[in-house]
Amino acid sequence: MILAKKVFPTASEMGVWGLFLATLSIIETIKQGLLRNPMIKFFSEPDYASEKNKVQSSALIINIGFSALTILFILILGKPFCGWLNSPELYPMILLGILLIILLIPFNHCEVLLQANFKFKSIFIGYVFRQGVFLAGVIVFLIFFKPYLDLLMLVKLQIAALFCGMIVLFFSARQFLFKGFAFDKVLLIKMLHFGKYIFGTNVFSTLSRTSDQFITANQIQSEAIVAYYNVVSRIYNLMDVPSMAVADVLFPKNVEAMAESGTDKVRYYFERMVGIIISILGPVSIIIFLMPRLIIRIIAGAKFMMAVSLLRTVILFSFLRPFSYQFGATMDAIGKPKINFWINLFNMSTNFLLIFLGLHYLGWKGAAYGSVVGLVINTIIMYIVLQKTIGINWSEILDYVFETYEDVFSRAKKFLGRKAPLANKDVELRQNR
Repeated sequence: MILAKKVFPTASEMGVWGLFLATLSIIETIKQGLLRNPMIKFFSEPDYASEKNKVQSSALIINIGFSALTILFILILGKPFCGWLNSPELYPMILLGILLIILLIPFNHCEVLLQANFKFKSIFIGYVFRQGVFLAGVIVFLIFFKPYLDLLMLVKLQIAALFCGMIVLFFSARQFLFKGFAFDKVLLIKMLHFGKYIFGTNVFSTLSRTSDQFITANQIQSEAIVAYYNVVSRIYNLMDVPSMAVADVLFPKNVEAMAESGTDKVRYYFERMVGIIISILGPVSIIIFLMPRLIIRIIAGAKFMMAVSLLRTVILFSFLRPFSYQFGATMDAIGKPKINFWINLFNMSTNFLLIFLGLHYLGWKGAAYGSVVGLVINTIIMYIVLQKTIGINWSEILDYVFETYEDVFSRAKKFLGRKAPLANKDVELRQNR
């Protein structure tokens, strides 16, 4: 909100910044898939209960190896990539972003360790520092050094903020860190074999979610249009927070549930959590649909009002997005990452095709229409797969939606019931006076 309203003079700068953040998000999300799920999975395996040093050591090798390949890709293909996006200003930013990739090595390792041990409060504090230092830095520069607050300075502030977050996570996770490096080639190959499908899945799902920005940048050749899609994606990302949080918590729980009681408990977790998230997103989506101008004005400002039509197009279908997050976490937890891989490959291909066709035949708004159609198709396919594998049912999910509302209303009624006697006593006191 601060960057859009106070820092970037036009929508074009916001478009470049959005592409940078999308690129960094892709790198981090892909690596998390290669690192997080295999590490948590093998921590939970009885065969490796006494060999956690080996699991951590193998995970660290994978972490460093992926980061090195990413840096090599940037050095060799970074400039052509930015040219393909019609954003030459992006190239020096991603070169500087190499420092971010290096700092993410210890940051992600400690984050996964804390997640595997259910220390979510510590992860929360680490991210408060990571995002809070960046926000504080932007405000300080905005007040005292505004002429120096350009795109490259924002990247430098991101680096400083990530460093602070890394220090916090390191001290929180130090009790769980391995006591000595223990290389195990067999285990490393097993983790890579398990993680390769999750790695591919994260590539496809992340590219699918950011495809509207990247394909629009290539086809429309307007950084301002990319900025409008970026504003909509910010609102979408905010609404995705419950889904991502639940997916992160449920993955280790589903691994345990699958080992202890099979798919019955996994199905219960899926149906209940998706039902609760939909009950939250439904009213929020309706409010945003009815007041898109107000939302855009609050989030980004008047110069982004062209994003209103895009927001209205996609927002009513946002209740379907929890399906994709919980689908991936569930498939990986029950030991079917290969199915997750192929479904996400199909979803990405479908999204790319529909967005490209939408832009070609419907103009700059076509990416939004393509995304919506792709979301509906992909949700239907995921539902069919989940019905076949763990036996989920739409009616059960809807029951949990209404059950959530009933629970909220009953709690509100009890709360108001407690307040009523106090109000009656106040009336009696006033009458006596």
